[in-house]
Amino acid sequence: MKTQTVISAALVVFLAAQSGCSRSEDSKNAVRDAGRQFETIAAGNANASPSNSAKVLRATESTVSEFSGSEDGYAQAASLAVAQSKIGMAALASQEAVQVEKKAILQARVIRGYLNEWRTMSTIAEAASVFDPADGLSELAGLITMRQEDIANYRTLQQGIEDQINELNTKIADLEDKASTERNAGAEIELRIPTLSATKGAQLAERVREHTLRGDQYGLEAFRIQGRVDQLIPTREEYALNVKKAESQIELLDASREELQARERTSNRDASEARGTAQVARDAVLKLVEELEAFRASEVSGANEKAISQARGAISATRDSKSETAAVGAMTKSTAMQILGECVARQASGHREAAIMYIDIAESGIPGDWVSRAEREQETYETLKAEAAQSFRDAASALRNARIRGEAGDKLEAAAVRLDKLGGFVPEPVEEYDEDEDYSDDSYNEDDETMDLEDEMGSEPIEDDG
Repeated sequence: MKTQTVISAALVVFLAAQSGCSRSEDSKNAVRDAGRQFETIAAGNANASPSNSAKVLRATESTVSEFSGSEDGYAQAASLAVAQSKIGMAALASQEAVQVEKKAILQARVIRGYLNEWRTMSTIAEAASVFDPADGLSELAGLITMRQEDIANYRTLQQGIEDQINELNTKIADLEDKASTERNAGAEIELRIPTLSATKGAQLAERVREHTLRGDQYGLEAFRIQGRVDQLIPTREEYALNVKKAESQIELLDASREELQARERTSNRDASEARGTAQVARDAVLKLVEELEAFRASEVSGANEKAISQARGAISATRDSKSETAAVGAMTKSTAMQILGECVARQASGHREAAIMYIDIAESGIPGDWVSRAEREQETYETLKAEAAQSFRDAASALRNARIRGEAGDKLEAAAVRLDKLGGFVPEPVEEYDEDEDYSDDSYNEDDETMDLEDEMGSEPIEDDG
């Protein structure tokens, strides 16, 4: 997915130009150059690979950061350009974090597959140790039936996930097409502005702004849905892995049943072999858990913190937005807060997955402090879940601070409501306001924004009995 931001750099430049407050030709040129650089990424430039995008974003931030922080319009626009750069880098870092989180989730589910093997082989060993094969054959038949039922269930679940992924991919393609159409329309109109009068140019600039906002909204929604697809893929892979494990276990169970029927006198030997296989599975679980914990503590934690740091940096960069750029600053801030919420929510999901894994190990009978580990992971999950929900609600609040009316305002309010729902909050109706009133965001204090929470991730670990 290409790096995109909700607020077009061209819009940042436009608003700064309208302020008429800056005397700095350098800051004006820096902001305009940042706008052109952003558009090369957002407009679908063939060279806008993640690595190239990151290079452009870092260079742009370095260029405009020295002009941000003062009171004039272009300096405020420069601050927003810094925020846009950080949002872009946060999006790229978030994509990297998705990949490492996905690896961690897959590793955890491989461990749970080995736990299934440990349970099965331990049962086989116990059954094979009984010299009278009757009870053992009955138990094996029951296990085979259970595994067959598991296979049918996993395949049904796998197909359901596959259907969801296909549906979401269709939505993503449609949203990206819409985003591209809107941006192209805005770009075509923008090319006409230099040839027109100031009045007509301002009118067309407003149309550019509308197209760009719509395009960025489509792009953001596509980015959000892609995150959902990335979350579904490990689940689909888990079901496929469990099918293979169950099929392998059925083969082993069938072989054991035949062994019991044909070699009653060798049952002790069979039990010993099963115990050996179970021990191998147990050793694999312990080894893989150690490797997973190290991976989560280093790569997963590092990737998540990198994305979160960039998102928070973007939020801080919007604090210089005053009356000239207040609306753009509010929407930029909302974007950064939403990305922060998504990053923290993904981080929370990783801890929840770890809690589920530890509970599964504890219930398998393998000795260890698994319950206390699960409790620690669950507590971390609850804390991060609350933080993510607050970020979504703060994003909604920031979006409303844009104070935009009309059709665009209605769309922003609809987006804010969706963000509130992600944060588990049902907002009161928005009061009408006097458009002559000054709504500059000079007095904003991020620490004062507190709301209730609840998000869509759930609250308790769900066991996997597969």
